[in-house]
Amino acid sequence: MKKEKFVSLIKENEMEDLSPCHYDLDESSSARITARDATEVWLNRKMEDGCFNFQYFITLSFFKATKSPINQYLDNHHIKKVILDFFYPNGKKPKDRIRLWFFVERHKVSRKLHLHILSEGIDGLSWLCGQNRKIEISKDTLFDVIADEEYTLDDVIIEALNNHLKRHIKKLGNGKQATNFKKIGDFSSRIHYVNKSLLKYDFDGWEHIDIQNSDL
Repeated sequence: MKKEKFVSLIKENEMEDLSPCHYDLDESSSARITARDATEVWLNRKMEDGCFNFQYFITLSFFKATKSPINQYLDNHHIKKVILDFFYPNGKKPKDRIRLWFFVERHKVSRKLHLHILSEGIDGLSWLCGQNRKIEISKDTLFDVIADEEYTLDDVIIEALNNHLKRHIKKLGNGKQATNFKKIGDFSSRIHYVNKSLLKYDFDGWEHIDIQNSDL
């Protein structure tokens, strides 16, 4: 993306004016900028300014999916609680808890929504030592932990969190396609991916970003 695209928040295309949440780009007023470009710049700056350290890119697909972003936001509130309860099971959450960003996306055929989550991680050893949480992992994973020197504690956390989500989010079900956990990889590439809805006009404005439940 060329630098001159970021010169302005004045947008002259088919979509509505930029959301007020993008005004902190704080640029001059002479050029055009697309909704997707503005959103990606804004989120990348949020990441830098907030010192986010995202580790996981989580995709959740629901067998009882909704077409309504509002209904999905309500589900996201519960999903966020389930994730935080996994990492911090003893009631009150610490001030330095992990942070999450939520993005909803439509399936091409059904038009129903699935969910992408960018999540910070936690030091695995400190988590195991400091939290009273029963975790569920498979026998094969336990064997890999014992036998494979390259198997990491982070892999254990991913599988345990995956099982925790399926247990406490009834709309997910237990199928393999319900959840997909990946390491975050390149942050900018992930941000580019989750904002592709802005090119497809799948939502009204910025509805694909769940502002209420995201730690922006």
